[in-house]
Amino acid sequence: MPKFTRIADDTVQSSTKVSLSGPRSGVAKAIIAAAAIGGVLLAGASCTTNPYTGETQFAAYSDDQLSQLSAQAWQELKTETPTLSSGAQYQRVQRVWKRVAAATPKAGEAWDVQVFDSDQVNAFVMPGNRVGVYTGLLNIVENDDQLAAVLGHEVAHAIYRHANQRATRAAAASAAVQIGGSVLAGGSNGAVSADQVSALGSVAANLGVVLPYSRNAELEADLRGVDYMHGAGYDADAAVRLWEVMEAAGGQRTADFLSTHPNPQYRREQIRQYIQQKGY
Repeated sequence: MPKFTRIADDTVQSSTKVSLSGPRSGVAKAIIAAAAIGGVLLAGASCTTNPYTGETQFAAYSDDQLSQLSAQAWQELKTETPTLSSGAQYQRVQRVWKRVAAATPKAGEAWDVQVFDSDQVNAFVMPGNRVGVYTGLLNIVENDDQLAAVLGHEVAHAIYRHANQRATRAAAASAAVQIGGSVLAGGSNGAVSADQVSALGSVAANLGVVLPYSRNAELEADLRGVDYMHGAGYDADAAVRLWEVMEAAGGQRTADFLSTHPNPQYRREQIRQYIQQKGY
């Protein structure tokens, strides 16, 4: 019997907490444009089998579609933000990444792993096997094991198609707004006004791109990331220590990381329990 993955079980947060900043802004522009025609896309949405996990997932987009939508944003980010192509920090990321990636279901695939020279403390993954790590984060983590925890977490998002779930949620919300607007307009042909269409962009931004992944997705990435880092020979306990380091650093330096990776105390405890259960 196929196993189904929940698209989301958390409620939508207030848009006043949203900021279009950092690496997600370019992706936001790309996916918002697609989400604005969410009603059309959802008409052709289907349940597909995740080749990496065997799970059946409802998706409004194919992996290729999301990869194409992210490509321009990725190029813009690499153009706007200095990147490293040599040196100790670059070599460190590439070395740890190769070990972690080789221990995942996506082993052997081509990845574009960039090290961005910025004080921002964060890391992210984009559709199309694109990973970004900021030097600000490299200056915070205490060792390669903690870096492996970060990279394992990010690759887990890709393996479990969390970006697709998030974009599908955005498309569904946009479609709902479009249908609701048509009913309220009371037009004879159910047409949607230009104002209603333009409003879909902000809905997509709030639900699909800018807000953090759902609680389930973040926890899933945490735990699967522990599996991957352990499989690569890193100390799984470093995943617990990572959250302690981030919280201890505090202040604006870690604000971006914690805003996209919320609930650190709860997640730290869940990771601790998982490590004990697995015997890592």
